[in-house]
Parts: sequence; C-alpha cells; structure tokens
Amino acid sequence: MSTVDPRSVEEARQQIRALISEIEELSKTDAAEAEFFRGLLERVIEAMGAVAGLVWLTGKEGRVEPIAHLKMQDTGLSDNEEVQSAHSGMVHALMNSPSGLLVPPQAAITSPDGKPSGANPSSLLVVGVPVDRGEDRQGLIEIFHQPNQADVERGYLKFLQQVAVVAGAYLDRKQIKTLDTQQSALEQVDRFSRALHESLDPVATAFVLANEARRIIGCDRVSVLVKKGRKLRLEAVSGQESIERRASAVRAIESLARVVAKARDPLWHPDAERELPPQIEEELENYIDESHSTAMAILPLEKPRLTPVVKPGGVDAVAVAKAESPPKEAPDPIGVLVVEWFSSTTFEGGKRARVELVAEHGRVALSNAIDHTTMPLHRLTSLLNKSKALTTARNLPKTVLAAVAFIAFIASLTLIRVDLRLEGKGTLEPVHRRDVFADIEGVVEQLEQNLKHGSEVKEGELLAQLRNTDLEVAMTDILGRKASSEEQLVATRRSLLEDKGLSNDEKNRMAGRAAQLRREIESLEQQQRLYEHKKTDLEVRSPIDGVIVTWQVRDRLLFRPVERGQVLMSIADKTGEWELEIHMADDRLGHINKALSRAEKEGQKLEVDYILATDPGTRHYGIVEEIHEQAEVRGEQGNTVLVRITIDPARHEKEELGAGATVTARVNCGTHALGYVWFMDVMAFFQTQIFFRLW
Repeated sequence: MSTVDPRSVEEARQQIRALISEIEELSKTDAAEAEFFRGLLERVIEAMGAVAGLVWLTGKEGRVEPIAHLKMQDTGLSDNEEVQSAHSGMVHALMNSPSGLLVPPQAAITSPDGKPSGANPSSLLVVGVPVDRGEDRQGLIEIFHQPNQADVERGYLKFLQQVAVVAGAYLDRKQIKTLDTQQSALEQVDRFSRALHESLDPVATAFVLANEARRIIGCDRVSVLVKKGRKLRLEAVSGQESIERRASAVRAIESLARVVAKARDPLWHPDAERELPPQIEEELENYIDESHSTAMAILPLEKPRLTPVVKPGGVDAVAVAKAESPPKEAPDPIGVLVVEWFSSTTFEGGKRARVELVAEHGRVALSNAIDHTTMPLHRLTSLLNKSKALTTARNLPKTVLAAVAFIAFIASLTLIRVDLRLEGKGTLEPVHRRDVFADIEGVVEQLEQNLKHGSEVKEGELLAQLRNTDLEVAMTDILGRKASSEEQLVATRRSLLEDKGLSNDEKNRMAGRAAQLRREIESLEQQQRLYEHKKTDLEVRSPIDGVIVTWQVRDRLLFRPVERGQVLMSIADKTGEWELEIHMADDRLGHINKALSRAEKEGQKLEVDYILATDPGTRHYGIVEEIHEQAEVRGEQGNTVLVRITIDPARHEKEELGAGATVTARVNCGTHALGYVWFMDVMAFFQTQIFFRLW
C-alpha cells in the first residue's frame, strides 16, 4: 500500500494557489481576450503537464468559436472532417454541462434523455469546464491530457474549475469596462447631438459642429462649409473664433470642397484603391501644400430624405412612396465636412465610422437650420417670437411701463420745441485793424527803440527802416552818370563860345551834342527823383493809430530780409469796435440763412451768444452782421463759411479784449422740435447718404 507524502501535497497546493494568483493578476490587466486566454493556456498546460489546450467563446451571433489554442497539432483532431465533427459535438455537450466533465479517450457523451450528444475522438483525456459570466455561459476551457488515475483526473477537473472562475471574472470585468466605454461614448454623442440641434442659425450650427465633432472623432482639425446662395463658404474651423477670408488656405479649402461637392462622393485621402479625377486631385494637392495634412476626409452633407409618417391606421403609403422615390434632380449638397489629421495616415480604429456618424448628425442639423432661416418672413417671425417673453403675466407690467415711457419719450421729442443753436468756433478781432506791409524788398536795418508787442503807435509814425543795397547802387550810378553828362555839357558850351576857328559843320555838330547832353541830364534827374521817392519806401510807417499786436516783433524782423508785400506786423485799434469771426460748417449755413431772412422780415437782428476761452464762465451776446458768400477749406474743420458778428465791447473788461482770442459762439436759428435738435446730424446723414441715393 502506497502512501502520499504530505509535504509533496502541500507544495502542489501552493503551486496551484500561486498559479491561480498569477492568472488573477493577468485577468486584471488590459490584455485583449486572445492574449489573456493564450497566457492562461500556457500556465494551465504547464501546471497540469497537459498535452494541449483550447479555449472557446460565444460570438455575437451565438456561435461558439475558438479564441486561443496551444499545441493542438499533438491531439490528432485535424486528421479528417469526421473527427472534427465529433469533436464539435463534444464541445457543444461540454458547453451544456453544469460544471464541467471528464471525457475519457474514445468515450461518448449522452444527454439527460439518454441520446448521444458527442464523443471524444482522440486518444487523450479531455477535461472540459464551461466559463460563466454571471448567469450567462460565455465559453469553454478544453484541456487534453494523458489518462491517469481517477482521483488525479478529478483533481484536474477541480483545478480547471477554479481557473474557469478566474476566466469568468475576467470576462465580467471586460464587459463592465466595455459597457462603461460604450456608455461614455453614448453620453458624448448625446451631448454632441443636443448641442448641435440647440440653434437654428446655420453659422452657429456650423461652429458647434466643427468644435464638438473634433472631440467625437479625435482628429486634429474639423472645418465646416455651408452653402450660401450657389457657393460653399467656409463658416467654422475648430479652435478658431474667426476666419481670415483673404488667406490662401481658406480659398484652397473652399475650391477643394466645391469640386468634391459636385462629385457628391466622399473623399478619403489617402486611399490607394481609388483613383481621383484630375480636377479633384489638382485641388487636393493645392490644399495639402497649404495645410500639410497627412490624412483627411471630405464628406458632402446632403439634405436628408423624407421619413414616412406613421398614422394611427398604419404607415402612410403616399409618404412612403415619396420618401422612396428618387428625386427628379440630384440636389446640391447643403454643406461639406472636412476632417484632417496631421500625424496619421490611416482610418483604422473606428475613425471612419465616427466621421460618418458626425456627418449624419451634421447634415440633419444644418438642413433644419437652413430650412428655418430661408422661410418667408423669417426675420419678422423671429422678432415676434422674441417679443412673447415681454407679454407674459410676470413681465407684462414692466412691458407696459416701458412702452408708456417710450411713447412719452417719442411724444416729447415731437411736441417739445426748443431753440436750435448752431455752434461754431472763431476769434475775437477789432474791426479797425491793419497789417503793415513792406513796400520794397530789403533788410530791416533798424526798428524804433520802443517798438514791441503792445506798443501804442500813431498814424504815420516811423516803425522801421529798411536798407536796399540795389537801390543805393542805382542811386550812385545815376548821380555819377549825371555828373559826367554835366561836365561834358559845360565843355561843349565852352568850345562853342571860345573857339572862333570852328567851321559851320563843326558848330552844328557840337550844338547837337550839347542838346543831347541836356536831354540825358533831364532823364537822369527824373530817374533820380523816382529813386528818391522809392527811397522813402524804405521807411515803414504806421497806417493807423493803434497797438502793435504782433508777438516778438523785434526778434522776427531785426536784420531779417523781407520781400515786397510781406506782412511785417499788425496794428489794431482796440479803442474802436470789435467783432467775432466765426467759422461755421457749410452744412449749417442753410439754417442760419433761413433764420437771418426771417429776422430781417420781422425787422430784428439774428442773435448770437458766445463765450471767450479766457472767461468761459461768462456768456456774452452779439448779432450777425455779415455772412461770407464763399466757403473755404480750413484745416480739420473742413468746408466752413466765415460769419461776422458784431459785439458791444463795453460789456467786456479791458483785459478780455485780446485780438485773436478763441471764441465759441452759438447762432440762434429759431425753435424746432426737440427730436430734430438732438438728432439733426443723424437725419442729415440719412437724407444725404441713403434717401438721396434711393430716389
């Protein structure tokens, strides 16, 4: 009688526990099913000393298919079809067994009703244990072993049952993970669908489609083109808030999308099995040169077909016929979806399916948005729809109050009349003022000693002395020529009187010479008088009594050359009358002329109120004296008309009356409606820029 060594038994149990633990650790990894079960077979066959092993799993259609096998060539099951058929029957019988079976070599398996359900066609012991995931049977672990003692074979079965429990736990965890992944994907698609259908604006829909589709697909960039009129226009690019229309990449993608839309077939690049038409291939190369994409999908988004309507009595046959009948003319795509990758060159891993899913949702959303915005009176109905929120019971009092306030505001703009005062800027000037000009060119050689800004001068008073070198040279030349002619005349007369031997011809000749010299002397004397008169022009004198108002007159003039007609200084009579010179914009002149004509008919003067820059807190008044007939361009003010306004200097302090002081004046043009006074410039803009062009 043989005895079993307890130590050997304990070591075997520890090895089995270690093996089970190792398989459990493997089941907790992210290994694929084929990888996991192959690793399981390797460990089980090594631990049991088995010949071969096979793992079966139930597929999507309920068929039992092998997922992993090891050393099956040593079993002899691939000899012929009869052996394989018998083995298949045994596999189905083992799948239906409650907890696993031991099938001896060449042994048959009977069903509970006594009928044969399968047989072991091999010369090896088959240990088969089903794999359960919860209450569902998912597969079978089949081990081929050499026959052994009955208790040892039962140990094989028990060990394999423990392994099957670990395998079932692996399948359970994998299903949970798959369901979590599917649930996450479904939630993501659900959020994408709800966000895509929130707006009925085509541009907003395209923006949501571009940005949300990028997350669903997992690509690098998504672009959406929407049909506007007869052209496709790029409306949204993922990750960009705006689009630069003049960019070459934008023009390239629009050209590519148009030729693909005309073909009405999706474009997947790269695609070795499809040969592109020359037009598409050329545009594709141009765009790839601009974008540097390595893979891209371009899908035309066509308007979805009609869906049959289900009525209480059944499906509407007419709607079904319309939906299934082909359209008379193939409609142009309503948009194009462009998906790009910059580092991938294949569409594996479900990329194609995700792109098609996004395109399906996108074409429905875009179609609804375009149909909505192209409805008649869309803008009016949108405005009325927004106004519903104002008429609800909660907001009705606020709406009524706002409406009453608005009506009162409009009525006040129409009924309340106020003065229309047109503003202009100008300067304060004395009426009697003169500029001092240079009557001749020269150099300012001398200024009077007390001549400066603010100095009082009298009419005719000498202000400056000029020096003209050319005039002095001319005077010297005239005097020299005159003296020479006088000496020649004296010598000629002496010869006529003292020389008695002259012939008659010589006397006549000398008498003619004397007459010529007398005429030359008379001409030179006349020229001398003219130069003497011109010399008086070198003296600059004051034309009026007044005050010099030119700043730093000595620094500006002394030893400086001047030209004839150049203004040297200005003199103003501050003791006389003063006036305002206002530069009024020419588009205001019509109101001023009408007000002036109305005032003259009534025998009145057109009033003006003004303030000085030196004393902005005090308001003064004057009357319009004259309006210039011609408009002139004056710097930034544009076309302006000069308006002269007389004032009463007695109402000003003496210090306020500074020539050239800045003045802001307002001309009273009569009463007008408050709305017209406030919005006069706006109304003028519409009249000149809009109404005039429409009529």
